[in-house]
Amino acid sequence: MTEQLLFRNLMKITPGHLDEFREAVKRAIAFVEAHAPQLMVQTFIDEKDMRAVSIQLYRNSEDVLRHWQMSDAHINDVSAHCTVERLEVYGAPSVAVAAGVAPFIADGRGFIMPPLTGFSRF
Repeated sequence: MTEQLLFRNLMKITPGHLDEFREAVKRAIAFVEAHAPQLMVQTFIDEKDMRAVSIQLYRNSEDVLRHWQMSDAHINDVSAHCTVERLEVYGAPSVAVAAGVAPFIADGRGFIMPPLTGFSRF
């Protein structure tokens, strides 16, 4: 069984903040690509509905925690221009990662779905 974790984050972009959101995401992705441990990050934007989706794949929970620590300033920069509507975690996160997403689960915006089976090819 793989330890990989897949995060899907649905965000509502704050009215009037589309350009700022877009630039903050571009800066964050550039930083992550150069320094952070994610295996994959993809961000999609629906300008008409003012929503965005970020999908991130991690090797394991340690990589999630490392990303949160090293990218906190970038996460806050993006968060200044949106609100999280949904945070989905697919996999079996550690207690520390589960605690990090617990506020989203507690208020109904998030969930953790444990794995059944699967594989990855890179």
